[in-house]
Amino acid sequence: MDFNKLARYCELKEQHKRLEDELESVRKDIVSMYPDSAELRINEYTLKIIYQEKRQFNDHLLFEALPDPELWKNVSKVDPAKISALLKADIITSDMLEGTYSTIRSPYVYVTKL
Repeated sequence: MDFNKLARYCELKEQHKRLEDELESVRKDIVSMYPDSAELRINEYTLKIIYQEKRQFNDHLLFEALPDPELWKNVSKVDPAKISALLKADIITSDMLEGTYSTIRSPYVYVTKL
């Protein structure tokens, strides 16, 4: 193995980590300026921020809300995609899930250069 390749690899990994940290910091700054979804043009850049709500389920509360053991086997591990599928298939209802999750808002930031 070539020492220079290993050294370059480590250097690039460190550089990558610094860039990711800076990108996340700038992203947080941008998101903090727009608490709601937004789309605007600034010079030759277009900024679009879209907030998506996601549910975070509490395993214990969800287990209590789904008393049928056969139904719980379909969920077994809390997976929002599986729960959404059960809701869409009318196997469970929103009322059954009431109080078993909290909702978080996740911002998605899109910037394009014209």
